[in-house]
Amino acid sequence: MIYLISFIADLFLAAIIIWTIMRLKARLKWYNRDTMKLSLCCISNILAEQGTKFRTMTYKSYSSKSKEESKQKLSEIIQNNFNTSRHIIHHCKKSGIQGYRLSSDLTPVLNHPDVNLTLEDLPDFKLIQYQINELKKAIKETGIKVSAHPSEYITLTSEDEKAIKNSIRDLESHADIFDRLDLPESYEAPLNIHVRKDGNPDEISSRFFNIFNGLPDNVRKRLVLENNDNANGTWSIKNLHHYYYKTSQIPITFDTLHHSILPGNLTEEEAFNLAYETWNTTPIFHYSEGKNNTRAHKDMPDNIPPTYKDVYWDVELKGKDYAILDILNKCKM
Repeated sequence: MIYLISFIADLFLAAIIIWTIMRLKARLKWYNRDTMKLSLCCISNILAEQGTKFRTMTYKSYSSKSKEESKQKLSEIIQNNFNTSRHIIHHCKKSGIQGYRLSSDLTPVLNHPDVNLTLEDLPDFKLIQYQINELKKAIKETGIKVSAHPSEYITLTSEDEKAIKNSIRDLESHADIFDRLDLPESYEAPLNIHVRKDGNPDEISSRFFNIFNGLPDNVRKRLVLENNDNANGTWSIKNLHHYYYKTSQIPITFDTLHHSILPGNLTEEEAFNLAYETWNTTPIFHYSEGKNNTRAHKDMPDNIPPTYKDVYWDVELKGKDYAILDILNKCKM
């Protein structure tokens, strides 16, 4: 009789454990590799080790040679960069990585104020166009979600007119590439930036909208705003939601590491949900972990992204695709 009672108790306990596991799996879909939407940011460390990597050119290098020599070199670099992007897109598909953040340096120095060229101004433009078409085809065939995060120095709130002009030029350059790739003129293909200036939120947001409202449609309809990582700063998820989403429905990008530094009196889940509700499509959020409790990004993850709802996670760890594959492996454990 004692053995029977013990056996029944063990069965009951096992049933509770199984039920609990099933409930967790139903809620935490990210434990399933097939539903974990992770995005690679710009560089594939795996492909770079195999020799497939981006090239760049500084203005100093460009200006050190004759104009024709520099334009020829720049044309070759840009061809390489679009081709590298195509290889990375296919690599993502094969690796179970569902999104890709395009490099913001595909066309180095092209829109520098003292260069100011278009792709059509370069020699061998037909070869550049071929590489663009091949990248466009790769994106369509693989279904990889594409976004971009223009330079951290982009600002639409500066009082320096030169900084504003350079920022707009950079944003227009990104939007031009997105248009050439036939990416949607919407938040399906977002351009992510920060509100860089801290201070009085009414004054700063007013300055932002003075510039924002004059941007071309192919920039404005893609622009999203990310929470900052200044512990004493202004632009937490809560303030971004109040000053930019409530007034103009600009989507908010939730960054886990930045939120841990500037929580704005919200828990992680509260901030996540507040940002989530600003998107009319599946959001692209940012995941990273701080090295030694700082805002410096770790190489590899100790944890996995939180998922309260279905999102894409741009993984900003320095290990790049190695870090993503580690997260995917953790999800299978």
